Amino acid sequence: MKNQIVIIVLPLIAAGCVSTNPKAAFDDMNKTVVERTGESIQWQNHSTNDVARIVTSLLQTNLTAQSAVTIALLNNRSLQAEFGEIGISQAELAQASRLQNIELAGSWRFPNRPPSPTDIEYSAAGNLLDLLTLPARKKIAAKNLAQTKLQVADKVLQLAADAQTAFYDLQAETELANRLNIIVDVNDASADLAQRQYDAGNINELELHNQQAPSIQSRLDLMKANAETQAQREHLNRLLGLSSTHINWRLAAELSPLPDGELPLENLESLAVNQRLDLAARRSQVESIAAALRLKKLTRFIPGATIGVDTERTPGGQRVTGPTLDLELPLFDQGQPAVARLTAEFEQAKDNYAAQELNARSEVREWHTAMLAAREAVTFAQKNLLPLRKQILGETLLHYNAMQKNSFDLLMAKEREQNAEQTSIAALRDYWIARVELERALGGRLTIQTKATTPVKDSEQMPNEHKH
Repeated sequence: MKNQIVIIVLPLIAAGCVSTNPKAAFDDMNKTVVERTGESIQWQNHSTNDVARIVTSLLQTNLTAQSAVTIALLNNRSLQAEFGEIGISQAELAQASRLQNIELAGSWRFPNRPPSPTDIEYSAAGNLLDLLTLPARKKIAAKNLAQTKLQVADKVLQLAADAQTAFYDLQAETELANRLNIIVDVNDASADLAQRQYDAGNINELELHNQQAPSIQSRLDLMKANAETQAQREHLNRLLGLSSTHINWRLAAELSPLPDGELPLENLESLAVNQRLDLAARRSQVESIAAALRLKKLTRFIPGATIGVDTERTPGGQRVTGPTLDLELPLFDQGQPAVARLTAEFEQAKDNYAAQELNARSEVREWHTAMLAAREAVTFAQKNLLPLRKQILGETLLHYNAMQKNSFDLLMAKEREQNAEQTSIAALRDYWIARVELERALGGRLTIQTKATTPVKDSEQMPNEHKH
């Protein structure tokens, strides 16, 4: 009898060994994030590090794409809320690893005639099916925890991509606004010159209005660009989780130049399928539902069974003790609805995985093509359009000094040069955003390093000998 009790009790003790503390699961997820982004994440509710101090330190220098990612992963409150899913899933694993509590019962029956001692009965019983299915339920809960870690890690990668995209949008919009400021100055000078020539009677009213209209339009464009810049700055503030005095950060002035080379498309689709976390989460979901379906099919005809021990002292003073067994007969419900539901969920999960894999392959092709197209546009603009516009500006200035071109021609040449600069900036922005999206589609970083060259400053765009 003692050996039987030990056999029953030991599994009960071992069943409660799974911890409810999610730290190990979070640390495991953090390793995956570090491998994919190079950045470590912190769960502020379970961390002793001073996140506010780290964020303040990073904001002391000009914000870059990398520091924006670092701040977002440390400080975004929505991401912190996502980490709670790991705690929930860890608790569900701990719950699945525990047996149902033993049920105790007692009764006291009083005789209506002698002998007068009370009939006392006690019993203790536990769910046998719960004990038999414990390993399978624990395995399913462990798969669910693995799926949750993958899903949350994927949310981390998505936030990193969103932060980079918002940064490049803001950086490009700021550069475009700076070019618009130059265009506004040029058009204002043209309008002012036209007004003076009109006052002197050298041009008619139509020519005056033709010169004033671009000045007004460029100012409207600048207003729109400034508003868009502010809106994008606030969008980035939200992603970084910044408020109060932290929103007065400075932006790195210019977009980074193109990297030296690009990865070929070969094997990128397979790489995405193998390493994307959302696809891995979908696979884990399929496996988890399949395990739950197998368990239900195996146990659907097994009756619910409760075993225990019962002891009774009769009014005559006799002690009666023995085992008990309660069975639930599956007469009306043999588990068909539960099996049907799990079967439908399993088929749905397989279809969702197939659809997401197809989308992943398409996203890799789409963003790889977009990245190469943007790279080609940047290279073409920097090698052909910008040099040509600078040359036209310089030659127009020479003709102006020789009194062969008028002031309007010179100002128009300068405006067109700035428009070419805007075209190049927009293409470079499109390149970096497409690169971020390609990394997101692949589920990891690209390793091509950027050039160490420095972009040309505004003051260097017109040769000194061409200044008038």
